[in-house]
Amino acid sequence: MQQTAIRRWGPWLALVIVFALATSALSWWQFDRRNQRVDRINQVLENYDRSPVDYFDLTWEVKADGTSDMEWTPALVSGQYLPQHSVLVRNRPLSGQAGFLQLVPLQLSDGRILIIERGWIAASSELITPESNPLPDATYHELTVRLRVGEPNLGRDPAETLASIDLAAIKESLAGVGPVITDHYGRIASEEPTYEATPIAMPKPSLNEGNHLSYAIQWIIFGLMAFVAFFWALRNDRRMRLEEAGLAPPRQKKKTRADIDADFEDANQ
Repeated sequence: MQQTAIRRWGPWLALVIVFALATSALSWWQFDRRNQRVDRINQVLENYDRSPVDYFDLTWEVKADGTSDMEWTPALVSGQYLPQHSVLVRNRPLSGQAGFLQLVPLQLSDGRILIIERGWIAASSELITPESNPLPDATYHELTVRLRVGEPNLGRDPAETLASIDLAAIKESLAGVGPVITDHYGRIASEEPTYEATPIAMPKPSLNEGNHLSYAIQWIIFGLMAFVAFFWALRNDRRMRLEEAGLAPPRQKKKTRADIDADFEDANQ
């Protein structure tokens, strides 16, 4: 390109390159989110429907990124509920309805406390309290649970309910009661004895990958389109300047339907 063309089009080319780099980063971000989602789906497929094993026979391991390959593994566990120390987790909608998750500590035979998520309960009309909160008896129970990694602390102000299943915060509230297991909790699948009124069991996790792959491809297309638009504009500008300098024949204007009709009328006058 000539010096004047470089001055004129150089900034536009730089802008296109920056835009393409941004869309590339966004596409890789979507690819990474999809990979994480696929990993979670594969974990559900591998562990969710396994035959339950004795809880004390499991060796629970959490990786450096805070996840566990054993998540959703069913386990048989027994102990005594501590309903007086139950707590609710707020902002847990189900099927479009506001609600809470009910957490109840279960004291195991070795004295440790495993937090049990017993299920979902609907919010009242005020949304800040549940319609009801059916709790189990403070007696011996046998449970089948699916083990899960705890949730992070969201940094919300303290309230009567929790913002997340923050096992470290629950441990603080149970200080003096017993040692709380903080690297996992149990989502209930069944319990004995049973109760007529219980929270609603949470459904199996969705196996839908979402739209991450299509979004990633769209970002790639946007980046390519920016280069196509740039080179089309550059070519068109060069052609116009050659025409102005008399170095290229002027382009013939494509006739529209109106032009064709006008020519036909002139020919028949």
